[in-house]
Amino acid sequence: MKKFRLLAAAMAIGVSLAGVLAAAPAVVHAQNVGSGQTGGSVAFVRDAGSAGHFEVQGARLALERSQNVGVRGYATQTLKDATEMVNRVKFINEANVSAPMPRGPNDTQQATLNRLAGLSGPDFDREYMRSQIEVSDYLAKTFRAYGANGESPTLRVYAAKAVTDYEGQLVRARTVAGSL
Repeated sequence: MKKFRLLAAAMAIGVSLAGVLAAAPAVVHAQNVGSGQTGGSVAFVRDAGSAGHFEVQGARLALERSQNVGVRGYATQTLKDATEMVNRVKFINEANVSAPMPRGPNDTQQATLNRLAGLSGPDFDREYMRSQIEVSDYLAKTFRAYGANGESPTLRVYAAKAVTDYEGQLVRARTVAGSL
């Protein structure tokens, strides 16, 4: 029935049948998953969620493997902050966007965690902090962009406020990495 309505609307404005039918599944899916969901919001939830899970799992690994006081302190704070961020994004998402929330890191992040799990001592510390600089920079950019242009007002306000946390985290990660 939805395809028929899309077809009728398309014919009225002169769009081809093939174009309408190709787009129909995406339109139907978007209508079914929540009123606040758009491509930018879906990407933000996916990217922030997977990066947050990466931070949590990486911090736990650092607390198991590192003997460096700076690395351990950084990991302790990151574990707390990343867990809070994942929970907050999940809560706002469920209330406003209804995008699929990742349950863990993405494939690239998981590969980094697997590589880190094979390291120890100073090699682990250097690679862990390198990965944290990358993810902190990525999250600062992701939160800054969504905070400026995101579709969900509630998620946009959260991202705009939280970007300063990631900018600070990036500075701390670089400081710790520079001390190794």
